Parts: sequence; structure tokens; C-alpha cells
Amino acid sequence: MKFLFLFASLLLTIIGFSQNSSYLIKVNGDTVRGDIKLKNKIFYINGNTPVELNADEVKIIKSNNYKGNTVVHCNLQLYTDNLDELELDWMKKEVTDTVMILDEIYSTPKINLYFVQNVFKSNFYFYKTPSDPFPVQLVIRYYLQGGLANYTNDRANYRGDKSKLNIAEDKGYVNQLYAIMGDCKNIPETMWEILSYRDYSLKQLIKKYNKCK
Repeated sequence: MKFLFLFASLLLTIIGFSQNSSYLIKVNGDTVRGDIKLKNKIFYINGNTPVELNADEVKIIKSNNYKGNTVVHCNLQLYTDNLDELELDWMKKEVTDTVMILDEIYSTPKINLYFVQNVFKSNFYFYKTPSDPFPVQLVIRYYLQGGLANYTNDRANYRGDKSKLNIAEDKGYVNQLYAIMGDCKNIPETMWEILSYRDYSLKQLIKKYNKCK
């Protein structure tokens, strides 16, 4: 009987510790502990006293329910690379008002890189310099180019491979980063040309940038 009592006490202690290990930090610096859930831009914290907080009041979270920890309320610019949803010579510019919980994947003195996936498994990258109050989305979009219709209407510009239908990438993120890092002599022009919307490519660029004085 004594053993069962000790076991039950230990189990309750472990459960309590697990719940208390999750917490969030508000914008004003206050810490709230408890199990965290996010729904409709509201954080629900189930602790000793249940709390509801608007997402704009929250800066950092630590919870096993979420991979990231940096909270950003933003107008997320969406994209798709699904061939069935792309239009010829036209980029869809859809935006959604949402709360993202970002995972900081690269931290440097000059610029930090963040990653997040939405519910549709689309990858999004954000950056933050010391002068940015919040992480900023790196934007990418896709559209279709070429095709027989363009070849028929403008054969001079759509010969050879250009007559084939292909997915084109609008590299908005390149222009965004070039505005910050363009003066860095450590970054060769070829690196800008081959820069891709992938963590390893973005990290290599930031690594070069941090060597600039």
C-alpha cells in the first residue's frame, strides 16, 4: 500500500512537472506556465489558473505541442507549386491573416533565419535583423511560362525550350536579402544567381554576410 502511494505521488509529480515545463513569455516580459494551445489567434494556457491571451500579447512559447517558439502575427503571403493551381504568366497573390510559431534555425549577430510549415506542408522562411521588431517573411511565388499559346502569339520570344510549358519562380526573397546584404563584398554574384528557397542555401548566404565588416 505504501509503495502504491509513493508511486502515485511520483506520477503526479511527473505530470505536474511536464505541464510546468511548458510556458509562454508575454510581450511585457511576464511568464505564464501551463499546457499551451493556440486556436483562432488565442493562446489557451491550462495551468494552476487557466488563462486566455491574445496572440499579440505573446512573444515566445515553449511547448511540446509546437516545434517552434517565436510567435509572429502576420499577413502571410501564400504560394503554391501545384501545377494544377498555377496560371500562365500570372502570379497568384493570396494573403492570410494568421499567427505563425517560427522555429529559429540559424542565429547570427547580423541576421537570424526562421522556418515554419503551414497545415498544407508549405515551407516558409523568415528573417530578422537587429533593427527589425519582428521576423519578416521571405516571399516566393510560382507561375507558368512558355507553352504553345505563347509560342503561337510570340514565336520570336518563345523558341526552343521557351516554347515548353514550365514552372517559373518569382524570387522575391532574393531582392529582400539583396537590399540588406548587397554591399557585402564576400558574397559573389553567382551566389545570388543560384540562391534557392532552401535552408542550406539561405544559411550559406547568411554565413558569408556575417564575415563582412
